[in-house]
Amino acid sequence: MSRTWHEARVLAIDPTSKGFGFVVFAQSMHLLDWGVATLEHNREARTLVRINGLLGRYDPEVVILEKTGVRGCRRGERVMGLLTAITSLARSQHRNVRCVSRAQVRQAFSKRGARTKHEIAASIVELFPELFPRLPPYRKLWMSEDSRMAIFDAASFALAYFDAEMKTISSH
Repeated sequence: MSRTWHEARVLAIDPTSKGFGFVVFAQSMHLLDWGVATLEHNREARTLVRINGLLGRYDPEVVILEKTGVRGCRRGERVMGLLTAITSLARSQHRNVRCVSRAQVRQAFSKRGARTKHEIAASIVELFPELFPRLPPYRKLWMSEDSRMAIFDAASFALAYFDAEMKTISSH
């Protein structure tokens, strides 16, 4: 059974150097699930196995990933390869894959006055208070990024996608 856009289930994934963060939305902006997977050994293969499990569990119509190859994309070679592998995995299961750039995220969240990653994460918590326990503290320059930020990066990609889709829908 095919779902309409407003009923479509969306899985957004943000791979990191040590695993990935994800969010699942159902019925456009209903947050269904979220989490971080930290993987120690054989990360690429284990990441794909875990993502395949999420695809099977949530049966998303759309998989959202970060758009690479654009200005401002600062992903390493390994993570960019992983994004390509996730795209192939999703498409092999006949799922739509949409890529969202960091610039699209900044544009979508600028309406809420959020410019930095932490401001965007705090804005997401305002929309989805259930994510508050996962909000990392503000990161100082010398600190490594908290692995939980991948949840908020994934959510920001999904919400920027919804923002773009709503513009597309409202313009027709």
